[in-house]
Amino acid sequence: MSLYLGVCWIEDQASEAEVDQIKDAVRSAGFEPLITRIETPDDIREFAQRQHHNQDFDLILLDLNLGDGLRGDELASQVRDAFRSTTILFYSAEDEGKLRRRIAKRPVEGVYCIHRDRLASRVKELVGHLSPSLNRLSSMRGLAARVVAECDQDFRAILAKLGEEGADTKIAESLRKRVVQAAGHQIDEVKKLETLQELLDSHYVHSAALFKEVSDIAFKRENDELLTIMRKMKRTFPSQVISRRNVLAHALEEQTDTGWHIVREAGNPVTVADFSRYRREFASQLGNVRRVREILIGEQVE
Repeated sequence: MSLYLGVCWIEDQASEAEVDQIKDAVRSAGFEPLITRIETPDDIREFAQRQHHNQDFDLILLDLNLGDGLRGDELASQVRDAFRSTTILFYSAEDEGKLRRRIAKRPVEGVYCIHRDRLASRVKELVGHLSPSLNRLSSMRGLAARVVAECDQDFRAILAKLGEEGADTKIAESLRKRVVQAAGHQIDEVKKLETLQELLDSHYVHSAALFKEVSDIAFKRENDELLTIMRKMKRTFPSQVISRRNVLAHALEEQTDTGWHIVREAGNPVTVADFSRYRREFASQLGNVRRVREILIGEQVE
């Protein structure tokens, strides 16, 4: 999930008031608008390449009358070829029925037609319909991790620069003290938790501790299937789930001419091409955990 929503606007003379209306429409759905204007057909190929590499655009606005005798319905097929699955909103001061008939003659899929006077309200509706699919916990969890990673990166840059300016030793000692104090505080808080349920309900018992505790219990059971699963998980779960979660939580995206690259501080680089494998491995590991749960306590997860 992103904080931003990209709008590719193919229009030769939108007013400042119209631009502000579209921005307000996008913001009303909880996104920050990133509007890119295309004013000539020659620009379409360039922006299509950007879309291919970076997926910058979530919505395309296409005007009917583009100046110099150029018409949006004549460009619609070229736009659809360039942006294969991005929603197109086709508009003008012409009757909506006529706009639909123009598009139907081409024909071009995935095109909404609207009168210019209702352009901003229709953008608000379309973005609003997109929002529910993004307003899932998994999406927000990923967004939160991304925001924290970007903030951390900025904090590191600030401290590194100040360190170069003569405060290196002072900042290092202060940071070291803060980390030690936080660890000590966590130890003190864990000691206060007297029951198993209190421990399980706390955030102090981390993922690795939970996995190791269940592993120790599972390896003592005389169940061949359980032992087979746990032997495999002992080799793969820490690296494919716990470590990967930590890496992804602290990685950042960097936009380049050839697409988004994943930037991390050390180790092998993470690439977008790895994500399909990550999803398969996540699903496999989650399936293993659910099966272990079923064997150990007889509970299935729907």
